[in-house]
This record gives sequence, C-alpha cells and structure tokens, in this order.
Amino acid sequence: MGKIGDKLKSMFRLSGTRLTFKEKLTLALPGPASVIGPIIIHNTLMKFYTDIIGLDAKFYGWIYLIYNIWNAINDPLLGSYIDRKPYDKKRGKYVYLMKVTAPTMLISIFLMLLSSPSWKDWVIFGVLLTELFIFDTAYTVYSVAYNSYFLLAAPDKEERVDVEIIRTYIGNFLGAITTIIPTLLLVGDGKRELVIPIFSLVILVNAGMYFVALRTLKENAALYETATPPEHRNLKELWTDVRKIIFSKPFITYLLFYIIARGAVGFYFTPFLYFMDSVVCSSGTVATIADMVPGVIMLLLLPWAGRQIKKFGAKRISLLALIPAVMGFASLLFIKQGWQAVFSYILIVFALNVIQTAGVVLNGELIDYDEMRTGTRKTGLYGGLFALLTTSLTSFQTTIFSSILSRYGYDGTLEVQSETAVRGIRIGAGLVPIIMCIVGMIPMLFFPIGRDLEEEISEFNVAARDGSLPKENEAAKTD
Repeated sequence: MGKIGDKLKSMFRLSGTRLTFKEKLTLALPGPASVIGPIIIHNTLMKFYTDIIGLDAKFYGWIYLIYNIWNAINDPLLGSYIDRKPYDKKRGKYVYLMKVTAPTMLISIFLMLLSSPSWKDWVIFGVLLTELFIFDTAYTVYSVAYNSYFLLAAPDKEERVDVEIIRTYIGNFLGAITTIIPTLLLVGDGKRELVIPIFSLVILVNAGMYFVALRTLKENAALYETATPPEHRNLKELWTDVRKIIFSKPFITYLLFYIIARGAVGFYFTPFLYFMDSVVCSSGTVATIADMVPGVIMLLLLPWAGRQIKKFGAKRISLLALIPAVMGFASLLFIKQGWQAVFSYILIVFALNVIQTAGVVLNGELIDYDEMRTGTRKTGLYGGLFALLTTSLTSFQTTIFSSILSRYGYDGTLEVQSETAVRGIRIGAGLVPIIMCIVGMIPMLFFPIGRDLEEEISEFNVAARDGSLPKENEAAKTD
C-alpha cells in the first residue's frame, strides 16, 4: 500500500514551486466561476430553444452569426481599453472589472430562460440576440481582466499548468452540475417543465461562486509595475499593433488550430444531446452516465497529462491529443447503443481537456513572446483579438451543425426522428469534427514555439515579473 500511495501522491502532485497551493487555488477560482454561463449558452441553449421554445434551428444559427459580428466590433476595443486603463489606487483594475461584470452576466443569462413559446419568431430572435450581446460584452471584459491578472501572477509555464489543472477540477464539478440538467431534462422522457426553475437555482449558485472567488482575490499594485502597456494614442496606432499581431506566425498558426481543430472538439456537447436523444434513443439517465463517466476518467488522467505538457511542450501534446479525439468521433458514425457512447466520449473529453490545458501555456506564450520582442505587454489586446476571432469563427461549428439538422429534416417536436435526420446528426456529431481535426492539425505543425523556445520565454517572463531582467535584455525588448 505504501508504494501505491506514493505513486498516487506523485501522480496528483503539482510541481510548480513559486506559488503555494493556497495561492494557486485563489488564482484559479475566478475561472471556474465563469464557466457556467458559457456552458448554458453554448451547450444547452440551442436544445432549449429548439425543443421547448419551438424556435426553428436555422433561426438559432442566424442568431449566432449576427451575435458574432458584435464580437468583431467590441472585443479588440475592449481589450485595448483594459490594457491602457491605469491602475486606480482606490478601486484597483483587473479585480474591479471582474466584480462589475459578473452580476451583468448572471442577469443576462437568467433573462435568456424567460422567452415564451407564444412569442413570434422575430420577437424571440430579437430578444435573445440582445441578451447575448449584453452577456458577451460583460464576459469579454471579465475574461480579459482575469486572464491579464492570471498571466502576471503566474509567470512561468509550470505554475500556469498547475493553476489550469485546479481550474479544470473545479470547473468540471460545476460544469457537471450544469450538464446533468439538460441530459436529464432535455433527453428522453425528462420533465422539461423543470428546466427553467432548476437552471434558475444553478444561476443562484453561480452567483455564490462569483462572490467567493472575487472576495478572496486581491489587487496587487506591484504586478502592474512590471508590465509596460502600449500607448495607443489613436486608432491608427491601435490598428498598427492589431495588424502586427494578426499576421505574426505564432498568432495565425495557433489561431487556425484553435478555430478548426480545438473548436470542433470543444463543440462536442450540443451534438451529444441530439445524438443521445435521437440516434441511440437513450434515457436521460444513460445520457447522464455517458456525460459523467468520461469527465471522471479525464480528471484522473489530467495530472499525468499536465506533466507531459511540462516535459514535452504544449505544441507536441496538443497535436498528439487529436488522435484520441478523432477515434472518438469516428466511433459515433456507427455505434447504436447508449452505453457504447461512453467509450466514444471518454476519448473526446480527455482530448479536449488536454488541449485546453496545453492551451493555457500556448496562449500565455503568445503574449510573453510578444513582450519579449517589443517591450510592451498587450494582454488585453491579444485577449480581445483572440476572443473576437475564436468566438466569431468557432461558432461556425454551431452554424454548420444547425444547418445540417435543418437540411436533413430534424424536427424537435417529433418523438422519433426520421432516418434521414438521424443520418444528419451522425454527420454533424462525427464526420464533420473528424475533418476539422485533420485540417486543423496542419497549421499547428508550423507553430514556431517548440519546447526549447517555450523554456526561454518562461525564463524571460519570470525574470520580468521579478524585476530581475538583465539590462541588456530590457534594451533588447524594445529593438
């Protein structure tokens, strides 16, 4: 038992030593607090609106398309604003922005649940779109502020991987609660009239999570002194930096990988609901098991995956993680029983979380590498541009899937779908993601930050945050 215990302790050990576990936990909590809203919106809202509110799937697809145009307008501007916003001695900066936007997100999510089937389609269309606009603006500010704070407080890749593992554990616990509801209530013979009151309770719990997370997070004026923000005195200067970022090789290659491959893997849950309900015709209980078991197994394996990311580099592990993802999606083309889907989604969920954990390192490296080369830290601008392009372009997964459902004749009011509709769900849930994973792998092969450069960037960032950067390096940053 001693050897087994030591092995388990080693497996779940977090190796970063700059921050204590308490500091890592405090830094991690605001992330999971914000996962419930996007889970409701991106994973279950479509099923809610097509099956309960009665909105045609094609209208929901158009809502997403228009809503993402809004992202194109606000995300970079908000990111640049957050970069340039000075630290206020009374209010602070990043933590203050998070405290302001959290209530806005909660209220807008709750209002999305109040649409009525008796409303005309154009009324539902307009109301939901407005609510999504409000949510997205608040969520963007919250996310950029939190990411900016996180990357300063955890400067090296080992600490970032450790914090992400903690975030994943807490986030999956909260996410499981949120996803159990649709699998129990929106699949099979679930009691759909309970969806709104139960989701309302979830939102109330989410409010408590925000309170705890943001109450313990403290502003640190010293952090802001180590990062020089860009000036951006006018839109021309802002556009110059935007253009340089967008056309840089690290940014464009990772962006394409994220949009195409990671976007396809990350979109698995909405097709999962339709697959379990209409293809294998499972009960809500079986669907819940198929949702929960992969998450539990993933959590057991994630510390091991984190060590591989630290050892072999985030780029290599991201590419290797696509292999189990493709295997899982391929199995959805032919399985016929609900229990078989458990094995399919074990592969998909594990792959997604490995890519997500590696992505924390990759996202941070884009910002750190740019600071190393230019001398200014553009966390908000990078975050805004990335949110703009990933949210607007990865949501084409939603548009593709909803278009396939409409094209193949899916009707949410029917007890049993036609063979054609079932074929369409298999294509949308299995074949399309396979193609996306294979195509998305190509740009990642050309991502220039391998393991060696990753270590160099991490060392630079730690020195910059500690104020121990050699003067010759300080000068080199501005060349």
